[in-house]
Amino acid sequence: MASRRPNVLIILADDLRYDGLSATGNPWIQTPALDRIAQEGVLFERSYVTTSRCCPARASFLTGRYAHVHGVLTNKPKTDFHKSFSTYPEELHEAGYRTGYIGKWHILARGQESGPRPGFDRWVSYEGPGSHFDQEFNVDGETVPSKGFQADRLADYALEFLDEQPDDEPFLLTVAFKNPHVPMTPAPRHRGLLDAAAIELPESAYDPVDSLPFFYRRIRSNTDRNHAIESAAAYVEETRRYWELVLSIDDNVARILAKLEEKGELDTTVVIVTADNGQLLGEHGVQQKGISYEPSIRIPFALRYPPITKGGGTTESIALNVDLFPTLMDLCSIPSPPPSDGMSLVPVLEHPESVVRDTFLYAGPQWNNGEMEETAVIDGDLKLIRFVAADGAQDVLFDRAKDPEERRDVIHDPAYAEDVRRMRAFLESESERLGL
Repeated sequence: MASRRPNVLIILADDLRYDGLSATGNPWIQTPALDRIAQEGVLFERSYVTTSRCCPARASFLTGRYAHVHGVLTNKPKTDFHKSFSTYPEELHEAGYRTGYIGKWHILARGQESGPRPGFDRWVSYEGPGSHFDQEFNVDGETVPSKGFQADRLADYALEFLDEQPDDEPFLLTVAFKNPHVPMTPAPRHRGLLDAAAIELPESAYDPVDSLPFFYRRIRSNTDRNHAIESAAAYVEETRRYWELVLSIDDNVARILAKLEEKGELDTTVVIVTADNGQLLGEHGVQQKGISYEPSIRIPFALRYPPITKGGGTTESIALNVDLFPTLMDLCSIPSPPPSDGMSLVPVLEHPESVVRDTFLYAGPQWNNGEMEETAVIDGDLKLIRFVAADGAQDVLFDRAKDPEERRDVIHDPAYAEDVRRMRAFLESESERLGL
């Protein structure tokens, strides 16, 4: 393809932890296709979402804005962010890109989200969280049934999109897999591969409930919210299935990369692999996401584009989901892009050894209709979390260099007094700037 601008392929997983690739040291599975993107590009070892929840995070990827700015604060949004904010697909479409979205969207309320959204020439999606098997799709406004495993069908549609791509225009394609989101029902070809794996709950799963911050105590004690681990043995089985679900992301990404190679377009395509949020797999006795523990807010993020990433590498500079928008605007040479809460990652792609961001604000999703607020400052290895509720407030501090599992609150340790002062000031200034 002859084009002054690169193509863009985004692989978006659902609930995939930062350690979900074998390139990040995962001991349970091998992910050669995803690893290729990381090893031939730049892997951001410290990549985070600004709000850990499906709908808020997805809207932040699209707009480059924090959830409290674009207004999608829960998984049952009360607003359509498209009415107030431009998205990168709209910007690239306006710039002459052929755009496609294939997979889970899950940003609008049920009954409104399956149909085509602004900015896309090709649309393949469905209502709500969807099903891993026999998913009914909305294809450009028409209902189309399917048979088999959803991830495989999404890859089929992606290959079709690439086969139909004209030679004289660049493309933007997002493939949004449901995997490894619940229910933990992997493809039959992968089901049972980890039955003999020596997977156990993390040590922190057995910490006393009263050792947790007060809001996390409620989550762990409230089995109605699907966050508590009720049975260790049962949840180990869930974890096995979780990792098996990742395998069908990898083998379908391999199919897509092979198609790009066949067409001679792989090295002229920006390929990104990431996820809408992380996932707790029993840490501290809880599961799911939404809270500030590292496995919940940290995601994989790797970008391959040989003209810039060259020999590849890793970086310790923090990347955020709100950075995707300005990064694509930069890579695709879009003049006068809309404002963003993020920053272009191109300087880090060019010089992975540089650290251009070491501190950021995490803003938790809305809990109980706003009755509970959670914010956090990540500053190097330190994490200050603030909880505010009608019946109390609490600040906690973790030093991940000494306590990587975030099990020991050191907020009252005099050795951290200056750190606490600095981080509280940052939290308050950033919260004011973003209107939290």
